[in-house]
Amino acid sequence: MIKRILLFLLFTFSITWLSWGMIVIGNEYFNVLWYGEVLFWAPYLLGALGPMIAFYIIHKIYPYEFQFTSFNRFVFNKNINKKVGIIFFLYLLWRFLMVWFGFGIEEPVSILYMFINLPLMIIGGGFEEIGWRGYLQPNLEKIFTYIPATIVVGVIWALWHLPLWFIKGTVQSEINFGIYTLMTIILSFSFSTLYKYSENITLCVLAHAWYNGCIGLAVYIGYNGYLQLDIGFKVFLVYIIEFIVSVILGVIYNRKMNSTRIRVTY
Repeated sequence: MIKRILLFLLFTFSITWLSWGMIVIGNEYFNVLWYGEVLFWAPYLLGALGPMIAFYIIHKIYPYEFQFTSFNRFVFNKNINKKVGIIFFLYLLWRFLMVWFGFGIEEPVSILYMFINLPLMIIGGGFEEIGWRGYLQPNLEKIFTYIPATIVVGVIWALWHLPLWFIKGTVQSEINFGIYTLMTIILSFSFSTLYKYSENITLCVLAHAWYNGCIGLAVYIGYNGYLQLDIGFKVFLVYIIEFIVSVILGVIYNRKMNSTRIRVTY
């Protein structure tokens, strides 16, 4: 198990860091691949797909490890009942209200741009969930308990983004890495809880893309010409609320599942 997890991380970080490293080298030495340019998006999106591609490779190498019959069936699971639909809708609503309250959206018309950019958000962020929540999280929970496993995923997730701090123009390059890591840990609990209750990685992909789109509403161009994101008291407050609720729901789910397994065993 540990060997396969390490192999997944090796593939993930190699694909992403090599792709984003190309951008860093292009910026530093060749004055190309600047953020937002047409050529920038090819290596950037390839890097963003690193976790999904790594999971696909692991699936091909160790097909017997997976209970589902195909990679596509796992990713495009359409089994959504009424309960799951309500949970997902509440998540989307909370995310929108969280960003609206925490960051203070002053131009509602920008919501239209969020929907227009949503497909790009799915490719450039949502598909990460296939690797993080679809593979890494459940397998780490076989080694650690729920809470430490989720924290580890959050830290790994933050470290995976590290090259973006060396690419001028990205939102990450203007955020303190420690604060960003804390945010990824909280989001790790949120997305893992959503996955546990929905058992649908497609919804996690959409939820991640929706999060990026909502955050995009609060991003603005600063005095230095680069993207900025103000993180104040209200932002910390809503993240803390989300963290507490996600942990509680995740713990309740795991205890319920453990109780079910014990009854089945006896």
